[in-house]
Amino acid sequence: MKKQAGTAMWTAAALAASLLLGACGGDGDSDDKIDGAKDGSKVATKSPSPSKSSDTGGRKAPDEIKLAKDAKNVFEDTETGDPKKDEVLADNQARINAIDRVITTRKDVDQVTVYAKGRAAISANEYIQSFLKNGKSWAGVTRYYNQAVKLDGDKIAHLTFCTDESKAKNKILKTGKLEPNNGGEKNYIFSTLRLERNKEGVWQATSGSETAGAKKCMS
Repeated sequence: MKKQAGTAMWTAAALAASLLLGACGGDGDSDDKIDGAKDGSKVATKSPSPSKSSDTGGRKAPDEIKLAKDAKNVFEDTETGDPKKDEVLADNQARINAIDRVITTRKDVDQVTVYAKGRAAISANEYIQSFLKNGKSWAGVTRYYNQAVKLDGDKIAHLTFCTDESKAKNKILKTGKLEPNNGGEKNYIFSTLRLERNKEGVWQATSGSETAGAKKCMS
């Protein structure tokens, strides 16, 4: 699971992404407060349809996505000065938040496949299932930083970024208890991601890899 030394999320497996639709239940967002969060405002969610086609200049930013009140993702380096690169960063942020919304609220699973397909959608399903099957969520703050985008034409992008999970902990839903985060250096994760821009103008993750204990993310 996520907040204990980042597992390799991007390995393809036999589970179909459609299993997500039957995996989640429950309603209502958590009313817990964030443990350790000091900055930034809460993100909110509306609808899973994020944009019009950017071919016509009509693309809008992804709808905000709200996590449980005791969980927060903080994103740095979100503006590059290049509109297309900023779209890639915004859609990947939405992908991460969509996954964590399912984990922390058990809501809006359909948003995940707006921003992920193929192997990335399968790995998202496995990742979510790892929390659901164990009756867990997570709480605290996860930081995403050192983000860099490389465009390969108009429809393919490569993204790298670091993740710091040291201020987040797994949460047992039945009791509300937070488990110790014993990840140590493994809380610092370097990720690479391939994204494709679909006909609606959304940059969807297709595949990627990650390395826990990445020295380049500890400086």
